[in-house]
Amino acid sequence: MNDAILQYYLPHQLSPKRLDRYLASGWFRTVNMLFRAKVTCFDNDICSPINIRINLAEHEHSKRMRKLLNKNGKLFRHEIRKATITREKEELFHQHQRRFRSFLSNSLEEFLVLTPRFETYEIDIYDEDRLIAISYFDQGHNSLMSLLGLFDPGYSSYSLGIYTMLLEMEYAKSTERQWYYPGYVHERPSIYDYKLRIGKPEIYDWQSRRWLRHIDPHKLPNWADHIKNRTYALEHALQMVEISFQRKVYLFFGWHYFNSLYEQLFHCPLMLVLSDGRVVAYDVERDQYVCAKLEIYVPFRDIQMTLAPDFDVAVHHTDVMRVVEFTYRTASANDMVNYIWKTTYPQQEISWWIKSKLMN
Repeated sequence: MNDAILQYYLPHQLSPKRLDRYLASGWFRTVNMLFRAKVTCFDNDICSPINIRINLAEHEHSKRMRKLLNKNGKLFRHEIRKATITREKEELFHQHQRRFRSFLSNSLEEFLVLTPRFETYEIDIYDEDRLIAISYFDQGHNSLMSLLGLFDPGYSSYSLGIYTMLLEMEYAKSTERQWYYPGYVHERPSIYDYKLRIGKPEIYDWQSRRWLRHIDPHKLPNWADHIKNRTYALEHALQMVEISFQRKVYLFFGWHYFNSLYEQLFHCPLMLVLSDGRVVAYDVERDQYVCAKLEIYVPFRDIQMTLAPDFDVAVHHTDVMRVVEFTYRTASANDMVNYIWKTTYPQQEISWWIKSKLMN
């Protein structure tokens, strides 16, 4: 069995040195805990987060980044302090939310839980007395983890998101930290690629569990493409025998991993829903296809979500689902299709012509 594609860790306490070790192992912060993910849901699809970091001991800003630092440094003032959440910052958060995808948090306080587990600071950017941008970051012993950058959309031309990251890096250097973790990009070009502009990053590789240099993150083998390719193979085999289905991105696949109470929840990020209600999917951890009977998980039946404007409800499964029974497992897409055919049309045999196509 492969490792879990999503892991959570809620520490009771977390020293700066322990945070360093977790960051170096591909973990990142969400709300009040750490997580690491091979796959997440994003932009009406699944994707693979690719963790990146900058070695500050070797880093020098490019000419373009130095120009941005100097230009904005003359136009605006900034302050660095322990993190707080105020009404003014909440307003900036809501103005900035259109950049987010899929789920939207209801508030900055909900998105960013300030807890003694993490040593969280902020950089505030002011145009005279007006707060126009803010970034939050956690401090380790030898590292700094950037959490969230917000800016007033009216100041978009000033690249304030990049600017606050550059200031975070400058602060990390001034406090003699070696590693800057700006978060992750995706396996394909996305809105997060701006993080690649701040310097040449090291890329975390799940296979070797090492940080690689001089690698294009968009060319690294990844789990999202693997899952999609295996799912497409199953779709093709179903189409060959004219069995109808609907492909859905399952938003809540990660809840299975949250704690042992949720192990009964379905955990495949892509599902094919058959006309009789059964679900077939590729289980990446077992490297096999599964056919399952599911039902809505009653404790979360009435869950309310705040969704981004570009969220396409038609391509997502938006209920939390519990596994009633796994009825079949196999490593072969064609074998799964044969099973589905026999249980859908028990009185009919697949024609020799279709069988020959499946074999090929």
